[in-house]
Amino acid sequence: MTTFAYHGYTGNGAKVSGTVEAADKHEAMRLVLNSGCRPLTLEVATTGTRFLRRDWSLRPAGRSIDFGRFFSELQILLEAGFTIDAALRSVSDDGRIAAGHQELSNLVASVISGGMFSDAFARLPNAPPEVAAMLLSGEQAGRLDQVVGALAESFEQKKVRRAETMETLLYPAFLFAVMLFAIGVIMFVLVPAIEPVFEGAEAARPMLISAFAASRRFLVEWVWLLLPASLVLLGAAIGASRTDSGRRALSGFLLRMPLFGRLARAEASARYLDVLATLTANGVSVKRALELAAHACPLAAYTEPLLAIRDRVVGGTSLREAIEASALFNRSTLSLIKVGDESNKLPDALKRAAFLLDRNAREARRRLFAVLTPVLTITMGALVGGVVISVMTALLSINNLAAL
Repeated sequence: MTTFAYHGYTGNGAKVSGTVEAADKHEAMRLVLNSGCRPLTLEVATTGTRFLRRDWSLRPAGRSIDFGRFFSELQILLEAGFTIDAALRSVSDDGRIAAGHQELSNLVASVISGGMFSDAFARLPNAPPEVAAMLLSGEQAGRLDQVVGALAESFEQKKVRRAETMETLLYPAFLFAVMLFAIGVIMFVLVPAIEPVFEGAEAARPMLISAFAASRRFLVEWVWLLLPASLVLLGAAIGASRTDSGRRALSGFLLRMPLFGRLARAEASARYLDVLATLTANGVSVKRALELAAHACPLAAYTEPLLAIRDRVVGGTSLREAIEASALFNRSTLSLIKVGDESNKLPDALKRAAFLLDRNAREARRRLFAVLTPVLTITMGALVGGVVISVMTALLSINNLAAL
């Protein structure tokens, strides 16, 4: 007999899990169905220590809820016909969504007692305000399931982009680590071994060898200062990222970078327009939608200029003119917004503009990463080859001098 572990839902939406003993998977499925459970997963049970079963995700400690998984599971249950309270009760039992169940339990209790899902969600720790507004607009328009699906898709796209970025950077990061290792071997092993060859023949010492030797002496003599200074700078950067002024400074520095600044600008603009399109399409007032979309922008340096757009609109300026006055968006985006405003299809135009900006950012990122790998390879080859050629040239010149 084999032990099978299953996870699923009962008829009233309660999430259950357990194990059954069966000869094969078909018999195990039959036993689980007979127990009144609709299984989502059914696999052979594996043993493991509690240490290995811990959640080792890199989610920030202050953010105790995985909103991506939360909306994904909620979407599945709503599409399956569950009511919102039954779906929330089932989702709240998933330990992978929240480090502790208290926050989600309070949310479920509030909804069951007659409260609105959007209000209960807004009280969650680190709940994005624009997401709560989108849920409220979905409830008011009777399209909560569609809004939950859109949020699940948005969080899933973020996860996919993050995974693609990590996968694309894996090989360049490996090459960069190899290059650093090669530089370390040259600096601390090869250069000290060949330096005695050039003693008494300073004129023949290659410039590259001298540079590596000077760098090695600097690192050895000042390592007691460089290491603590690096740790202090790292701690200062992490601390700055947790404050509003620090985030603005870091994002401003990112925007000034030649290539990465353009990518960050496009992605931030796409996020702003996408949230603005969703909110306005669901009936949120333009003033409130502009404010929430500004706070949803991932670049802190863009928050104040985007809030200035809201202030201009409140002052009587049209949305198209206010966005154009901000000088944050390219000409094609402004053209789409103008057409959407004139044809009373602004949400569709904003959604299309966000899609184009995001697509352009993905293509630019893909080209950048595609170029990064050969650049690192050529740099490493040129570095090692330059050392070898300079050493061989200097040795030959020494032999020529000795022959004379």
